[in-house]
Amino acid sequence: MSHKREKLVLFLTVFIDMMGFSVIFPIFPETLRFFLSRETDPLLQFFLSIIHLFEPSSENRLFIVLFGGFVGSIYSILQFFFAPIWGRLSDRVGRKPALIFTSTGNFLGYVVWFFSGSFTLFVVSRLVTGCMGGNISVASAAMADVTSEKDRAKGMGMIGAGIGLGFMFGPPLGGILSSYDLTSLYPNLVQYGVTVFSSSALLSVLIALVNLLLVIFVFRETFSPEKSLQVKREIHPIFGLRSTTVRELPLLCLIYLIFSLSFSGFEFCLNFFLFDMLEFTPKDIGYTFVYLGSIIILVQGGIIRRISGKIAEKKIAMFGAISLFLGLFGLSFSKTVGLVIGTLGIISLGSAFLNPGLSSLASLFSSSQDQGKNLGIMRGFGALARAISPISFALLYFTYGPLTTFTISAGMILVVILLITQIKPRLNTNST
Repeated sequence: MSHKREKLVLFLTVFIDMMGFSVIFPIFPETLRFFLSRETDPLLQFFLSIIHLFEPSSENRLFIVLFGGFVGSIYSILQFFFAPIWGRLSDRVGRKPALIFTSTGNFLGYVVWFFSGSFTLFVVSRLVTGCMGGNISVASAAMADVTSEKDRAKGMGMIGAGIGLGFMFGPPLGGILSSYDLTSLYPNLVQYGVTVFSSSALLSVLIALVNLLLVIFVFRETFSPEKSLQVKREIHPIFGLRSTTVRELPLLCLIYLIFSLSFSGFEFCLNFFLFDMLEFTPKDIGYTFVYLGSIIILVQGGIIRRISGKIAEKKIAMFGAISLFLGLFGLSFSKTVGLVIGTLGIISLGSAFLNPGLSSLASLFSSSQDQGKNLGIMRGFGALARAISPISFALLYFTYGPLTTFTISAGMILVVILLITQIKPRLNTNST
């Protein structure tokens, strides 16, 4: 069975999930300013009272930066705790029930955002969608179910391409839709909590609904029920690192943690770098991210698919890490538009190889009944890194500048290269 239909749904699932999640990015600062100017929400006042201890000014710039970073990170923090749980759950009850549950949660979370006339409801919507952010780990496990070892990197490349495509389309669509004010067209919607930014939320609602319907009516279960009897129960799958039979998993989790911390920190600071050093406009920055996303999609949706099964996953990951190191190190000293665009292309190339390479290694080292749990654990460490990096790298950038910041990112990837050399070849072959 080719499972083409399942692969397509899994690709669309991560694409739709990431597009719905990233729609908020370009309107996030304006959303916080909107709440600051419009209401006296108790939760908002609580946070402001804390911030004002450090910033007496009424401009609330510190609040927008710090709380913006907090709300931006909360999705990844919650994903760190919940993605492995959904992965483990999918190892017990099947991929489809887990995907239906998380997709339903995402849909409801975006519905809450649509009606978020209050700051509290806005925060609740981010909490709900963060808790349901395990779709990627479950989708990765399902992709492992329907791909052979020879094609594992190809399948993980499809997942990575879906993520990259979602991030590429989400922010531009969110920014464009924010210019359409539903309350000006239908003033009565204001009493239900609809705001000027609800048009962007509506897009997330609609694509989350499409995602849910695809999972329910198109996706077929990929996990064999008898395998669930072999799953060992733990309080939290993260603790499985202490007793895992996959001796390579802790090393892979450490590599993925360092890689995610470095790359997500670079992504967070890139906006400031392009604005400060090259005087890029917001539109220019948006086009830059489209450029980065296009490279990732081209590589993961095309090149990885062609070389999967022909080149060892460790070599794919190593090539990606070396490219990423060279790109980040070169970016530290780039001062012209041409050099910056060139090094950014190398960075995207490296990420496009390294991400599916590591996912494929974790999958290939895992037995068939532990795919969801182990991939969920590894993705959870990536989420933890993405939760830490915005604040830490922002402090680095504004304190020491881009040279130091990107050099530190490059240094972290150098550590990744050294750790990849410690991965031992597999002695046994797991069938899928």
